[in-house]
Amino acid sequence: MKVMVTYNVETELAIANGARGTIVDIVLDENEPEFERDDPEVELVYPPAYVLVKLDRSKGTQLEGLREGIVPIEPMERNFRVKLPLSRKTKTVHRRQLPLTAAYAFTDCREQGQTLGQVIVDIAPVPSGSINGFNAYVALSRSSGRDTIRLLRDFDDVLFTKAPCDKLTDEDTRLEALDKETHRKWNFVFGS
Repeated sequence: MKVMVTYNVETELAIANGARGTIVDIVLDENEPEFERDDPEVELVYPPAYVLVKLDRSKGTQLEGLREGIVPIEPMERNFRVKLPLSRKTKTVHRRQLPLTAAYAFTDCREQGQTLGQVIVDIAPVPSGSINGFNAYVALSRSSGRDTIRLLRDFDDVLFTKAPCDKLTDEDTRLEALDKETHRKWNFVFGS
């Protein structure tokens, strides 16, 4: 199964948020009750002890007893507070979960900065929220060329003809003015 890491587990080894790979084995918790291996569906009582993932890209050295690029991903534990509705009270929630998610499809935010071998892109209008030219650019620029990208369905041409939002235009104008002021001050100081 294709998976994506959802947390910065070990950034120096490229086991970071957005890293992709394939599950090669699941090692169950030692307290897991026995079950028939031939059962088509098994409901686990405990999260796995760890999952072995063959990363698409890895910076780590080969771990003893594992093939190159395979790393164990363990469940992570986190506590967070939740405010109860219609009350001033809060509850502490304890969560234990693998920092992995299925990676057959993902958003432009998750794919940003990656080059993908084959890409099917969906930039059609969404049922809620919106898609803009920036989202479309990221999604469309992830493949290595026109032979490796396909559009899933038709899209609205306005996506590429509409000007960016006014706030972005105002920010560009502000930054250009700061750039000119910086050049003016430095030219005055150094006379170039």
